[in-house]
Amino acid sequence: METFDEYKNELFAEIRLNASIENMLPGEYFLEKFALEKLSTMGLVLDPQIHSFIKTCSKNRKMGFDAYAFDDADKSIILISNLYSDDSTSGNLTLTEIETVKNRMLNFLDEAYNNKLSDYFDETDDLLKIGYQIGRRLRIDYQKSENDDSIDKIKLYIVTNRTLSDRITNLNQNNWNDKKVELNVWSLNKFYDLLLAGYDKEPIIIETAKYGLEKGIPCIKAKMSDNLDYDAYLAILPGEFLHKIYYEFGSRLLEGNVRAFLSNRGKINRGIRDTIRKEPTKFFAYNNGVACTAQEITLSEDGHYITKLEDLQIINGGQTTASLTSAVLKDKQSLNNIFVPMKLTVVKNDDYDTMIQNISKFANSQNKVKDSDLFSNHPFHRKFETLSKSIQAPTQNGAIYNTFWYYERSRGKYEQEQFKLQKKSERDAFILKYPKKQVIKKEELAKYFTSAKLQRPDMVSKGSEKCMSFFAEFIDDMYSKKPESINEVFYKECICYTILYRTTDLIVQKASWYNVGGYKLNIVPYTVSKLMSSLPDGYTLDLDLIWKNQMLYSSLISEIEKIAFESNSFIIKSSGIIVTEYCKKEETWNKYKSTKYNFSKEFLNTLVPSSQYEEQNQTCEKKEKLKADLNIEIQIVKLGGRYWKNLIDEGLKRGLLSPKELDLLNIAASTDGPRPKIPSPSQAKAIWKIRNKLDENGIPV
Repeated sequence: METFDEYKNELFAEIRLNASIENMLPGEYFLEKFALEKLSTMGLVLDPQIHSFIKTCSKNRKMGFDAYAFDDADKSIILISNLYSDDSTSGNLTLTEIETVKNRMLNFLDEAYNNKLSDYFDETDDLLKIGYQIGRRLRIDYQKSENDDSIDKIKLYIVTNRTLSDRITNLNQNNWNDKKVELNVWSLNKFYDLLLAGYDKEPIIIETAKYGLEKGIPCIKAKMSDNLDYDAYLAILPGEFLHKIYYEFGSRLLEGNVRAFLSNRGKINRGIRDTIRKEPTKFFAYNNGVACTAQEITLSEDGHYITKLEDLQIINGGQTTASLTSAVLKDKQSLNNIFVPMKLTVVKNDDYDTMIQNISKFANSQNKVKDSDLFSNHPFHRKFETLSKSIQAPTQNGAIYNTFWYYERSRGKYEQEQFKLQKKSERDAFILKYPKKQVIKKEELAKYFTSAKLQRPDMVSKGSEKCMSFFAEFIDDMYSKKPESINEVFYKECICYTILYRTTDLIVQKASWYNVGGYKLNIVPYTVSKLMSSLPDGYTLDLDLIWKNQMLYSSLISEIEKIAFESNSFIIKSSGIIVTEYCKKEETWNKYKSTKYNFSKEFLNTLVPSSQYEEQNQTCEKKEKLKADLNIEIQIVKLGGRYWKNLIDEGLKRGLLSPKELDLLNIAASTDGPRPKIPSPSQAKAIWKIRNKLDENGIPV
């Protein structure tokens, strides 16, 4: 396990080396490739846009930040400032420095709110357009607005490779124009402490007394079997308590699926709002309440009150929660007579994240939530991870060790897995086997595949959540029709798209025409999609060659350089629309796709018939299908008679089994009995289909 000094020195060395390779300044690399990636991985920031500036504004004040983002789940604007020091021996970050940087960000908001930014920015500058958008949303009068996209909260982040002084125990969390200001400093020691504690995000600790519940939350523990991997409680939450914790922690309280659902569809429910305003005492009767999970809770001595919750997550009822806060902030309503029923599951399972995702899936099954909205727990991810661990990448440059690509289906798993290794030699061996440049997060895979295969750069430009949802619909449909299509050929194709996208990103970053803080997040997907959509019918890239060399070939790189320049030239002609918004429109992509592009003869000569990969895929699908069929037969026996008997009991209780289905499950239940029956291949398939049906109807399988 690394010491802080080892962690710090390795990080400095890595930043300097990689910044040099990618033609970036160390501070730029730290912000884009380290700090923003960390904040995004932890779910604190979604799709941050880099726009670095510092300017003098009114009253001789300074305003500035380095990146911004919106969080529609809790209606907040996020501004991020980067304090990077090239000197690894630089001193601690002081409170004075923090206050200076915080005030720069607030000064920008002040000028935006007062519609004064045109005094300091050129009319062609996207920061002026962005500032207009922020100012408009800050000024919205909720009670007069039908389509409320107001900003309720301001989140300020300072990221730094320096350490925070131990003397700083509290940061000033003041309000601005009646809006809550949340200030967070992510210093190097804070990143390290989180890693050391084994967390993938900053834990939420809620002590009820802090929010006016001195005795705690009244609760009843459900009496169930002793060997379950969870405890269950029923409780009643005062509306004021739920509002206060949501106001403080915001979207961090929302489990990922709920957050995505609320972000995409999350207008305040008129019915909930009317009940709060007109019939508050009936809120408990009318509302279904909230379903929550926690990693750990503390009970009062008599066991009747919850006094502390760790990692509380709302997995159903996000809209109810957001509506309560909106009622207080916007309608100025009292919540004194509002009470909300809560079902709380305290998870004791070692695979905490998977358990949470599964609970979320079934808790939301009564809402209009598609499987693609709950894609984080789709079997595709396990299959892809298995392929990544079994398929070795071709050895390069005479290397004597084998490397693999690492599919990170769970947040922060790659870093945690190596960090927990005790010896440096073990960590070095892990990194040799799984180099950092060969790590793929599931959100990245969605972006690469959507750009190259699905050819929808407009969806990639809409951000990680919408891109993931689009990718999920395609994969869910593909998997449900033909699960064997997720195979070795598909896996290698995805790795080739990863190499294609990342190399294009590097080409753009190094291009003489590209300015730091430009529109790389849009240029790259537009370039990749334009390349792929312009290929002659019946032909594609030489993916075998890309896989074999684990890099692009020279004629392909030359085409990317030309297309990237054209992509940038096209998107910046946005007719006064913010470029990043312009790139989100499907008509923008259709217009660019229709423009003719002429490839060089050298490049055209490298293309291969698409039928070559179709044939490879068909062969691989047949092998996968045979393997899957055999695996089903083995799994039925392996699960054991007791398992199948329990499934039969649950199916009968809920009236889900026909006589024929019952006969088939009885065959499965007798595989390890005194007179065992082994299902035939066709029976095994039918049994597994029944199991899937019960799974879809909410029976844990």
